[in-house]
Amino acid sequence: MYALAELTEKLGDVERARDDYLASLDADDGLVVLLIPAEEVVAALASRRARAPGRCRRCGARLSVKRHRCSRCGLPDR
Repeated sequence: MYALAELTEKLGDVERARDDYLASLDADDGLVVLLIPAEEVVAALASRRARAPGRCRRCGARLSVKRHRCSRCGLPDR
């Protein structure tokens, strides 16, 4: 489901992403993908975005959840 959510993020539409994803699957796996409601794909996309690490406003480095300061440039996170 997360691969489908990633394609949805890239293409912007659940149905287009589902069509592209179905092209790479066999019949049994394709049937399983067709049974996933669009709302679940959108929810998986939202949870994926919530897990994404933050970025420093100054230099763009990825910020650790535990640190309160950028390790590259030292800008405070808060």
